[in-house]
Amino acid sequence: MAATLKPDLSWYEIDPAFYEHGGVGLSPEEDDVLSECEGLKVLVMPAGGGEEALSLVNLGADVTVFDNAEGLAKVRDLLDKSKLAVRRLEGDPTADELPGGPYDIIYSGFGLLETVGSLDEWAKAVEAALNTGGRLVIHDVHPMAYIAGVHRGLFTVAHSYFADEEDGMGPAWTMGELITELGLAGLATVLLEESPDSERYPTPIDRFQNIRIDVRWRLAGAFLLLAIKP
Repeated sequence: MAATLKPDLSWYEIDPAFYEHGGVGLSPEEDDVLSECEGLKVLVMPAGGGEEALSLVNLGADVTVFDNAEGLAKVRDLLDKSKLAVRRLEGDPTADELPGGPYDIIYSGFGLLETVGSLDEWAKAVEAALNTGGRLVIHDVHPMAYIAGVHRGLFTVAHSYFADEEDGMGPAWTMGELITELGLAGLATVLLEESPDSERYPTPIDRFQNIRIDVRWRLAGAFLLLAIKP
């Protein structure tokens, strides 16, 4: 009987040479809204896995990564070994002021919005840091991903989609609230792509490995949003 192949940590390592030689690791949806960035000034926050920043450099952008010390430390090795020019700023990406602007593009990466204390203040900070005509691109967990649960083997709606402080398990905001706060800050949402998963990051739905994937993927797990500063 053949032995089951066990995963090795090396399978998940990111090869700096891929980016050193011009690789781009964005999804097709991200590429659609980010590909025209040659010569543009871009802020990536948080650092994420480092792949977004390196991909944008290879698309011709002037890239700055903004994150706290821990986030920057996680990507230091990849950024250094790729030998690509990526500016690094240390601070809080959820703060009410973003440094180094104005930018032509701000890329808000996976997991950031979950840590934002005030959507309205964050949206105002993003708007202030963008040039006129600038783009905000958000790739993050879909709030719908937090409502799922399993009861007696069934995939169920276990938590409210709407803010429920007593539950503590639902999303901190709805998609409607996000788009509204961006609009009030002066950013016009022009595209919203919803998907069952993210190509690079796990979503809350991925924890239900005992549920068939076609069932899990009936809910949105991730989204990509493009907003413009008129």
